[in-house]
Amino acid sequence: MECPHCSNWIYVSGNGWISGGSFEHALDAPSMLRVGRSGRLASGTGSARRFVVAGRLRITYSDGYWDEWWLEFDDGNHQWLEEDDGRYKLHTPVQTSLAPDQLKGVKVGGMLSVDGDNWFISEQLNAELAGTEGSLPIVALPAEQVVCIDIMGNGEKLSVEASGMDVSVTRSERVSGTDFQWDDQ
Repeated sequence: MECPHCSNWIYVSGNGWISGGSFEHALDAPSMLRVGRSGRLASGTGSARRFVVAGRLRITYSDGYWDEWWLEFDDGNHQWLEEDDGRYKLHTPVQTSLAPDQLKGVKVGGMLSVDGDNWFISEQLNAELAGTEGSLPIVALPAEQVVCIDIMGNGEKLSVEASGMDVSVTRSERVSGTDFQWDDQ
């Protein structure tokens, strides 16, 4: 059970009460998303688009995890939806010539050159692929290492994810849980 005052978990065993420590986040928070669920997403200034949740990646790092859901839209534009602690970001691919070797040695506070423009590195973390489900547009291997970098410049923010020889650059748009209209409700 969890102590309502200090959030410490206490377990009962054959040896009595055992302190399990406190957890900052739930181990697996419930989600409104699940593989196979369909609906409409009203984001940005465009009209609501129909989609189905086709797959999911679970990515872990030293402070926790997040999920990336693969949404297949009826209009043919498929996108990743990042879900982290109840916040959602819809990612749109950005075409660049960024190569994996350009990411070696980058550090928060430094600069990263992308297609001739310099971008400020605001976040960098090393993560690992913890699991997958459903249908995905990529080959995902168990325990695959992923470098995640957020960069800012020219009044916008981009996300860079690199694994092996693959580098993905996306522009993200925040969406709210209320932007989803589910078919099964």
